[in-house]
Amino acid sequence: MRFLSKSIFFCFLIFAGSPLFAQKGLTTLGIQFKPIFPLNFLNTGPIYNDTANVNFKTELTSGFSGGLIIRHSFSELISLETGINYVKRKYSLTITDSDTAFKGESSYRIISYEVPVSAMIFTRVGENLYASGALGPAVNMFASDIQTYDYYFNHVSSYRQIFQFAINGNIGFEYRTPKDGTIYFGVSYHRPFEYIYFDQVRYKYHGKDVAVGNQLIGNYLTIDLRYYFHEEKR
Repeated sequence: MRFLSKSIFFCFLIFAGSPLFAQKGLTTLGIQFKPIFPLNFLNTGPIYNDTANVNFKTELTSGFSGGLIIRHSFSELISLETGINYVKRKYSLTITDSDTAFKGESSYRIISYEVPVSAMIFTRVGENLYASGALGPAVNMFASDIQTYDYYFNHVSSYRQIFQFAINGNIGFEYRTPKDGTIYFGVSYHRPFEYIYFDQVRYKYHGKDVAVGNQLIGNYLTIDLRYYFHEEKR
């Protein structure tokens, strides 16, 4: 949390200080699509529970984020971005009973909306090619609880609260064309400050009645594909 606080404070300094030394730039509109990839070393891997010889595996399998971007460029090298994204996280649930060799599988999805605010710093690496790094907070909105069930289990996921805060980090490259807009490719990491949902699973089959619970952190890694429309300088 101390690192996150320092990161947000660093972004605030960029926002506040940039008008002092940057020239007035452009406000442009963009669109983006970001496939979600789970990775174990970023705490986005599976969650395991084992009780009474029944194994529960909850795993983020895939998903995507996409939406609109608004960028205000204070100069060629400093920008501020915001927008709104639709986010879908896809999870799988696997229950294995070691005593009977029974195995059941299910899946569910978590839908949310995200409003990020990011400070971007660029470095020119070619005539029209720029490398960038970005950091900033985001607000996530979760609108509903989730339930899945079958004859052998009942699963309920309850969101912690409707509005929840997170931090986004990003690195990438963009190619700025003179008349046809800007094409961007990068990688982002999304990390909520607290868990987003509490997962409860009850297995009731073959004479067993077992229940487990987990906190879903909700963090994820994405590959970022963006396009910014061309805007004439005014």
